[in-house]
Amino acid sequence: MTPVILFGITAILSALFTAVARLIARRFDAPDAPVSTLGGTALLAALFCGFWFLPQSLPLGLVIGAVGMAFIGILDDRKPFAPLHKFALTLAVAGIAAWLGPRIHLTNIIWIDATLTALWMVWMCHAFNVLDMEDGLSAGSGTIASLSLWLISAGDWALVTAGALTGYLVHNFHPARILMGDTGSLLIGFLLSSMAVSVANHIGGLMGVIGPLVALGLPIFEAVFISAIRFAKGRSIVRPSRDHVAQRLIQWGLPVRAAVALMWLTGIVLGGLALVFALGNWISLVGVACLAIGAWKGLSRVDMERDGCDGRPVGLFGKNWLIHRTMRQTMDEVKGFVSGKLLDAGCGNKPYVGIFGSRVQQYIGLEKGRTRYEHADVWGDVLALPFRDGTCDTVLCNQVLEHVPHPQLAIDEMARVLRPNGYLILTAPHIWGLHEVPHDYFRFTPYGLRYLAEQSGLTVHATRALAGFWVTAGTRFCYYLARFERGPLIPFVRVGFFVVQLGALFLDRLHRVESEAWNFLLIAQKRAEDLSNG
Repeated sequence: MTPVILFGITAILSALFTAVARLIARRFDAPDAPVSTLGGTALLAALFCGFWFLPQSLPLGLVIGAVGMAFIGILDDRKPFAPLHKFALTLAVAGIAAWLGPRIHLTNIIWIDATLTALWMVWMCHAFNVLDMEDGLSAGSGTIASLSLWLISAGDWALVTAGALTGYLVHNFHPARILMGDTGSLLIGFLLSSMAVSVANHIGGLMGVIGPLVALGLPIFEAVFISAIRFAKGRSIVRPSRDHVAQRLIQWGLPVRAAVALMWLTGIVLGGLALVFALGNWISLVGVACLAIGAWKGLSRVDMERDGCDGRPVGLFGKNWLIHRTMRQTMDEVKGFVSGKLLDAGCGNKPYVGIFGSRVQQYIGLEKGRTRYEHADVWGDVLALPFRDGTCDTVLCNQVLEHVPHPQLAIDEMARVLRPNGYLILTAPHIWGLHEVPHDYFRFTPYGLRYLAEQSGLTVHATRALAGFWVTAGTRFCYYLARFERGPLIPFVRVGFFVVQLGALFLDRLHRVESEAWNFLLIAQKRAEDLSNG
């Protein structure tokens, strides 16, 4: 059977099976149910029908791995696993598959090669799972990657995979009538990883390893990019958030179909570069590097949450990324105290509205300088807040108190506008350099913050350090290092920012000295009984 006929038969079968899956979903799902994820099951059926037409049998490990990953996906689509449990299950299936083959031949020591292969398979399963964020994106990208690897020498089963994805794409392109879910994304991710192993063993050497990585550059870039963004913001890399590549393109202004098409085009370019590289032209890697760097710089500037933390100034290679990361983590931890009407006193560009916005009925940002911050809602002075007594359920005040000549009066004002049982959430520096001079007046210990709050009639729930000595020392050193951030030294200094702050974060977790923290948090409440006693 010719490759074209094999591709066509699989595509037709996939389109038919997906149509049947849509009918089944329509029969059993409620009218208002979300789009069905039965597309992954249809893909599995189409793939094995297509594999039946192959003249040669497939490795046992590949068959067991494909079925195992699909089965994990079916269970996960019904009731999502905890991330650690999902990782353990996929690792177990990948380990069995790698032991039975296909397995990369790097050291010819079976347990080492099997371990490396299993880890690679798990990585690609989850990378492709992460890519599946917009209608048609993963199906189209998987089709392009499969065809690219088939051209390089992955075998005709790669063509079957491309055919199955093409038939499914008829039903999945925006607006999608069916989704592949984790069933399909884990299955296809596993098959793509196995294709890469097949190509690596066929070509051999470093060229055999790098070529497939280029062809699979789209899901690899997506996984690395969002992991870096989430790490920079202090989020768990497995916690879902609105920071994917396609979402950034849409936020940038592209329609969904245009964003998906642009990513498909990128996949085609990467497939072409992979083919050129496989033919022995190493200069194609320059094109890959330029594409990756340009995409990273452009996408990182799309500020998804309007918090100023996605762009280059506070990215992983900026002098501020660790303190911004710590602040965001802290605000995420205290969001349980937030409710009702929130006043952000000294809001800047409202960097925490993404964390608190869904938990409050109204988010009001107050600033003093009209020319500096464009996202403020109200203009006023924290020493004379333009609000009536008891009008706010929460007052948030970050990095403002050191710039106020009368801090006790400022906290008195925040306490005044709080409703009974409302909370004040405040952070202020303890060890930090002069900034925003000449309006930089004070530094605060946790005991000083407690004293000020209690003098205002508030009940203190907690005071604690935001990190410890090592974060303080590391970030202060980066501010010194920034003096050399000019000319040809810029890339070296920015790498230094990342290395120093990453080391500081590790050392701070290893041995935390909170008495020398750069910043402290205060959480205080205006209790109704305190008012009645007064």
